[in-house]
Amino acid sequence: MRIALFTDTYLPTVNGVARTLGSLVAHAADRGHEIGLVTPAVSPTPAPGTVFHHQLPGVSLPMYPELQLAWPLDRVGRGQLEAFHPDLVHAATESTVGWSGRAWALQTGVPLVTSFHTDWPAYLAGYGFGGLENPVWHALQLFHGAARMTFCPSTSTRDQLLRWGFRHAVRIWSRGVDTDFFSPARRREEVRRELAPGAEKILLYVGRLAPEKRLDVLLKAFPLIRAGFGPGVFLAVVGDGPWKEELEADAPEGVVFLGYRTGIPLAEAYAAADLFAFPSDTETFGNVVAEALASGLPVVAPARGGVVDSVIPGRTGLLVPPRDPEAFAAAALALLEDEDLRAALGRGARALALERRWEAVLDLLLADYREALAA
Repeated sequence: MRIALFTDTYLPTVNGVARTLGSLVAHAADRGHEIGLVTPAVSPTPAPGTVFHHQLPGVSLPMYPELQLAWPLDRVGRGQLEAFHPDLVHAATESTVGWSGRAWALQTGVPLVTSFHTDWPAYLAGYGFGGLENPVWHALQLFHGAARMTFCPSTSTRDQLLRWGFRHAVRIWSRGVDTDFFSPARRREEVRRELAPGAEKILLYVGRLAPEKRLDVLLKAFPLIRAGFGPGVFLAVVGDGPWKEELEADAPEGVVFLGYRTGIPLAEAYAAADLFAFPSDTETFGNVVAEALASGLPVVAPARGGVVDSVIPGRTGLLVPPRDPEAFAAAALALLEDEDLRAALGRGARALALERRWEAVLDLLLADYREALAA
């Protein structure tokens, strides 16, 4: 197949959507498919694995400077697409690049599929724009309603889309994880000392430092965890974002901010921790949760959103009511104080991750592409 992929975020930008789409491009190329890629200007060189990579200029978003609002598809991009002659257009995101892909597919009659990765109404509410929920959902319905299929990452997200009136084919495109790269085998005592010198137990959070991630819940829970367990427990926070300065200023004792980590340093940080603490209730999947599971970490997370497909009570972690610091602290303490339970859930976490390798997940997506073409 020749696939034209339009996305408003792509590698080397650090987020789950960019990493997921990077895995898709690499896998499709390995399977002998051809990918034409349209993105904002994200890299000085074309993305590997692509037939062409057209990058559109744009401006950074104030609340998310890592992302760009790109200009619409230009004449050069249209020429590349016409020469490429794709069998299928995948508009993977709902900002300007995605809308350009949607428009080009409808104008040329090329079959269109879309994907829903981000709960934008919930994100906007975190920035004080909760009153926009209904108009944003209507815009999302318009965007995705033109597609033969829409892919989303979890059962809870599919149910959410159906509740909001998505009546066309909504398929689950789950997420894989590299279980060779993210592995308990990377656990090293010197990394533990680097993350939190003198720590007896380490809780880990990985992700953006932004309102939609509910870090305020975790930072309210952590003093309760310390009061119950003692000063030997630390919270290591990996990531960056618009809330960084505010969170650092308000953080209780025992919280260590480590900034962005990628590659081996990130994998080693996961493996060095004892428990993954993830308070976000706005996830459509939670790629960092999958990475934590692959690293053998039990997870404490809210019982809302895409994480419920991965955090299975009694098998991989514990679920708590959303935005409840006391419940979050109680669950974390239960795992910190019970070595046997924590070890058993860590083994279950690793076992679940081994069932979700990228190869199988992406082969299912390619099969859905073929079904969309035959529709």
